[in-house]
Amino acid sequence: MKVGAVFTATIAVLLMLTVNGSGAPPAGGMNPANGWSLHVDGKLHYPGRPSMIAHHYCKGVAGGLTECQLYDSDGSNARLVGVEVVVPAAMWRTFSGTERSRWHYHKTEIPKIGATLPDLSPEEAAKVAKSLEETYGKVYLLWDPSRDNTPVGMPRLTIIK
Repeated sequence: MKVGAVFTATIAVLLMLTVNGSGAPPAGGMNPANGWSLHVDGKLHYPGRPSMIAHHYCKGVAGGLTECQLYDSDGSNARLVGVEVVVPAAMWRTFSGTERSRWHYHKTEIPKIGATLPDLSPEEAAKVAKSLEETYGKVYLLWDPSRDNTPVGMPRLTIIK
């Protein structure tokens, strides 16, 4: 099995377990809004305040990708401030040099940002962190909540190197 397939399979199993603890699909059927359950917290995503936490809620999607919604908190009134797309290394290597420069390597980025997986046991978190090591992420910041309390400004890429 290829590294990307192992990563996708690991994330899929862990996501299903964190959705309802049983591994079964959520009641009511599946739709694109289901499954945003892998919670990863990390710093260095907001240029105006590098210590501010970006709360990622992630899920595996078609094509071997993982997508994460980024919020300014983990409260019920949190604001969506960005999106991260995660690709396996094999896919990243097919990108042009210019495109590759827009992505960060998770093996070096995860320790830099002080990433935590607050909703998982230490053992589950270690497995997920290990499965992410050979992946690359690209963060689209929709607006910077560290600079303004309203969604103003141009969207931008946040490149964590």
